[in-house]
Amino acid sequence: MLILTANYGNGHLQVAHTLYERFLLHDRADVSVRNIYQETNPRLNEWTRKLYLKSFTKSGKYLYRLFYYSSQEIIKRQNILLFPYGYSTLNKVIAEEQPDVIINTYPSYAVEYFSQKTNKMIPAYTVMTDYCLHHAWIQPSIEKYYVATGELQRKLVNIGVDKRKIAVTGIPVGKQFEDRLSRLTLLNKYQLNPSLKTVLIVAGAYGVSKEIKQICEKLQKNVNLQILVVCGKNEQLFHQLQEKYQEGHNIRLFKYVTNMAELLTMATCVITKPGGIILSEAVAKNVPVVLLGATPGQERENALFFLRNGAALFCEKPGQIVEETEKLLQDDKRLMKMSSSLEKIRVPRATETIIDDILDSYFWKTKQATH
Repeated sequence: MLILTANYGNGHLQVAHTLYERFLLHDRADVSVRNIYQETNPRLNEWTRKLYLKSFTKSGKYLYRLFYYSSQEIIKRQNILLFPYGYSTLNKVIAEEQPDVIINTYPSYAVEYFSQKTNKMIPAYTVMTDYCLHHAWIQPSIEKYYVATGELQRKLVNIGVDKRKIAVTGIPVGKQFEDRLSRLTLLNKYQLNPSLKTVLIVAGAYGVSKEIKQICEKLQKNVNLQILVVCGKNEQLFHQLQEKYQEGHNIRLFKYVTNMAELLTMATCVITKPGGIILSEAVAKNVPVVLLGATPGQERENALFFLRNGAALFCEKPGQIVEETEKLLQDDKRLMKMSSSLEKIRVPRATETIIDDILDSYFWKTKQATH
């Protein structure tokens, strides 16, 4: 099993790593994860990754909106292989790994280009990592698409993808998000007050949300709340908040975490940007979501999906966040209604379902070929 990923944002990497870890538990497959963009040209990959992170800035949003939506239209109108970038590296990786199956966790045309150029048909599967559709994911040689929702399945069918090639599985999250955890036990572990509502604020893997400090400053004045802040890889944000909120404040600070399942279990609601993975984790733990202003593109489309389905509040302006969050936390009926909406979106055991389906499909095809 060759899993292809990319480090534009953290979501694609997380899905690839989740699949990798779960594949290791099987005795039916060996597995490898490769980032062909990084291997093709590390400097260019780092430069484009930094450009992607710029999309979270005020000026960068306009450029990313132009790229995301214009590329969508170009791909829809022209059935051509626009970006075979990475093909030569993929060719070397395939020669080295000798994969029986390729799994895409990032929309790349290298696999499609490889199939047409070499006439070697290695079964390829695609795990889509957002709640919206960009046409870059759609390629003729894909054996099966694994998608988050029935809405995505219908969109794929509407553009001509065979329904039998689409499975509504949800987005893979770590095993800990499927485990039942005791909220009271965790509150005791983290020395939090069980009688207070708990707000989890997630700045993202790279801590790109500049509004976090303002939100913390206003929310911590509410004596009926306790706040957990995940700063991601933003060391500066972590140290600034650490310096401001010493012991005695109702705030707990974290850097990049691997215990998100525990933090979400304790949370009454989560404030976050609408990345596909953090949303999937909130769905798995059934935690109402308050969304920060989204970057145009997949983030905004994710946010609109959750808003349409009553599973999140979407605040375009940072100033709305605190007011809307406090209103939500005072309205238990509304919290319960949002939890119910999240439950309708949830598809349990996404990772196991995808892995079992790929393995079963591969071994079935192998068996058929021998008869």
